Amino acid sequence: MGLTGLLPVIPTPFRDGAFDPVSFGRMVERMRGHLDGYTLLGSTGEAPSMTTAERMAIAEQALAMTPPEMTVVVGVTHTSVADSVALARHAEAHGAKGVMCAMPYYFANAAGGMLAYLRQVDAAIGIDLVLYDNPVASRTVLPADTVLGWADRLDHLSTVKLTDHDLAKVPVWREAGLTVLAGDDPIIFRYLAAGVDGAMVIVPMLFPATFRRCFDLVRAGELADAFAVLSAGVLPFSHVFGIGDEIATTKAILEAIGVFDSAEVRPPLVGVDAARRELLVLGYELAARAAVA
Repeated sequence: MGLTGLLPVIPTPFRDGAFDPVSFGRMVERMRGHLDGYTLLGSTGEAPSMTTAERMAIAEQALAMTPPEMTVVVGVTHTSVADSVALARHAEAHGAKGVMCAMPYYFANAAGGMLAYLRQVDAAIGIDLVLYDNPVASRTVLPADTVLGWADRLDHLSTVKLTDHDLAKVPVWREAGLTVLAGDDPIIFRYLAAGVDGAMVIVPMLFPATFRRCFDLVRAGELADAFAVLSAGVLPFSHVFGIGDEIATTKAILEAIGVFDSAEVRPPLVGVDAARRELLVLGYELAARAAVA
């Protein structure tokens, strides 16, 4: 049985270039009681812009601050398999329930090479290995049957985060016993309607109570009511959220509502300008008011 539920990918708060534990604590407390946990140091967490040592230090602090009832998955994607292994071992040692790994994103990936990479990560851990199917970042399309073959050979691969928009993979993997988590905000309701077991996207973290209500309605088979909740309480913000700059926009709104003390991002990313921030606040306030009504 793999990981299920609402495990949003979260941004990493920075102040003057360093991890900001105070802002992080506010973010976790805001999610607590509504979401099942979170996913740390993935793409949204700006892990590719950090050193391995920094990623370990942040994971250690974050896991120590997290209530025990919350499931934490730590991203371990790296171009070096040795660093992925080290990150995975470190995450498990400090209490993570799973690690998430996408395919390396520099050299061309072949099926045998990817399996060899995942074998080393899998052999190093005793917790869940979440395969991150992200064809845009990894430049690699993962056929459904290839993933099933890997799952047969890897002891801990029981969950897939699906960012690919090929939703036909969902029933294939679920029927084979894998759990599947939604992986891309712009088509989030299509994932939910396709029967995913949870979500690893950003919006549950921004609207924790609303998204929990939506997800619970989907699980109860009430798709129309679930879509109505999502449409009123999330989509007004999603229209100005953006694709490609969602890390900066997420941090901007978290600063605007007092969760983060800073909207700082790491180079090469850039923050949003005043006009975009104004739209974000407008969209967030419209969604928040609708959720209360």
